[in-house]
Amino acid sequence: MDQKSMEDLELIDTYKRAPLELSQAIAGLCDVELDLTRANGKWSIREIIHHIIDCDMNYFQINRYALADSGAKFLFNAFDSHVWNQTMNYKNRSVSLELKLFGMMREYIAYLCNFLPNSMDRVLVHEFGTATVRDAIKHDIQHAANHIEQILETRRIHNI
Repeated sequence: MDQKSMEDLELIDTYKRAPLELSQAIAGLCDVELDLTRANGKWSIREIIHHIIDCDMNYFQINRYALADSGAKFLFNAFDSHVWNQTMNYKNRSVSLELKLFGMMREYIAYLCNFLPNSMDRVLVHEFGTATVRDAIKHDIQHAANHIEQILETRRIHNI
């Protein structure tokens, strides 16, 4: 492992904690409660969980690409989360496998970031500019945290 700054080590640790935080956010919820929403027109807890993991699968590939071939151009595919919600049938799928997948993806990227020299400074080039792995990890942390907060808000609204 190369010499990582304390800030980078903390960032990787925060990134790795998101699956546990998501699991804690939904702990004790029954199947019916997973289908509750914050308001009409908002996604259910179940749909939010699937969205987090589907986005993370995209982020997983982006991070791996930057780690493996720093500076190479990465082409993003269009991603419409509402289309994915419908076509991937978020409303009716179990979340248990998704939670395991989320944990494994985050664990693997964290492992690579800790193992590969200069991992956090490796670069992804895309049609909108460039980003370091550090930038991408910060984005991934914030995305999951925002949606976990939506789940917690739904629980507060429904007093569960």
